[in-house]
Amino acid sequence: MRLTILALAALLLAPLALIGGDAAPPVASPGAAGPVVMVTILRTTREKAYGLDAQLAALRPVNGKLLVRTTAADTATADFEFRFSWRAAKEASPANAAPTMAAADVEPARQALRAAMDGSFPAETLAHLDVQEPKTGTGNCWELTFPAPHTGASLARQYRVARRLVTARLVERHMLQAGNETWPAEFRPAKLLALYDADGVGYSNSVLLERAVDETTLAAHTVAVCPEDIREGILDRCVGVLFPGGTGRGIAAGLHPDGVQRVRAFVAQGGGYFGVCAGAYFAASGRPDYAGMMPLKHGQPWEKGHGKLKIGLTPEGVALLGAEFAHIETFYNCGPVYDDLAPNGQRAPVSVLANFESPVTDAKGVVRSEMVGAPAILSMPWEKGRIMIVSPHPEGSSQFYPLVARAIGWTIGEDPKTVQARGKAPRK
Repeated sequence: MRLTILALAALLLAPLALIGGDAAPPVASPGAAGPVVMVTILRTTREKAYGLDAQLAALRPVNGKLLVRTTAADTATADFEFRFSWRAAKEASPANAAPTMAAADVEPARQALRAAMDGSFPAETLAHLDVQEPKTGTGNCWELTFPAPHTGASLARQYRVARRLVTARLVERHMLQAGNETWPAEFRPAKLLALYDADGVGYSNSVLLERAVDETTLAAHTVAVCPEDIREGILDRCVGVLFPGGTGRGIAAGLHPDGVQRVRAFVAQGGGYFGVCAGAYFAASGRPDYAGMMPLKHGQPWEKGHGKLKIGLTPEGVALLGAEFAHIETFYNCGPVYDDLAPNGQRAPVSVLANFESPVTDAKGVVRSEMVGAPAILSMPWEKGRIMIVSPHPEGSSQFYPLVARAIGWTIGEDPKTVQARGKAPRK
């Protein structure tokens, strides 16, 4: 049960705001009498996004109790405590991408942190972990402070480090049996959307897609994932995967060939795929390292500029995404332009849901008029799954959240007509 998330629904503000005020009831994992381990997470999460608290609360100790709370109130006691918080930081680099840690047992804590970060951070970062003795407090608490993910650090990777640390500690205390799973076996929510948040995408772009789901009536929830999660099979627990804006090449490089193949297999087996800008590039065939599910190659030059432009929905797009969005003006930033829907003389099995109605001007001052009339939103069935790609960035404006959420909903088999902004009646 996601008691902490529901209890904090009224406090869901900026993604990195720290929680204060009265203590929310901690989430306890059932278990026999034995050690008590507490996890305190000083970070808010959205109502329809599964945060670190929900992920850790899915752990099921065979001995003792695991308490997960989202305030630092001193109303509960434990044999050992983890505290996770976030700080403002400069742009991520090997020197500052890692968390800092306070622990009385410095060297064991450093070794545990290095093991939790292994496989997700470069050797240079692992060699210079900052673990110091706490200024105050006792030796039964490890306190980690992560750099704010909007600096370029992946929130999904930070959650991964926290899960691995907590799980290893529970195994060490004989509260869990040793295993290889990074995700708790019991973490299997219904209608889960994997929101990619790592190499190749900007964290702010991930947040915008998270908001589009959270602030609409789409019957789904998001969870942030990184390439390691995908390569280890997290998509097996999901109904859809979302790829935000950034760089398609960076997404492919981060996933590695194995991760790309897992995305392809997921969609082929019936999963939904939604991609914006970089996510749209990655779904298609413009580079050999892309997923290549859509048999389309983007036009050149790909750097067509950025700015606001107009798009217009086709009749099929109006029926699917809503007449209120028939003609909109939205931000564009070098998204793919597929000006040839019949590569090799054969029409690709795609549906055009929207076209560009105005051009942008590139960095050299060239007006890219060739994009006018080219597709801005495309959909396509692929094997047993569904794909929707969007070249511009409607998710950048809250008024277009329903359009984005309907597009996501279509990929996972939800009726787009049921998706509205929160509090609004379904479309007729």
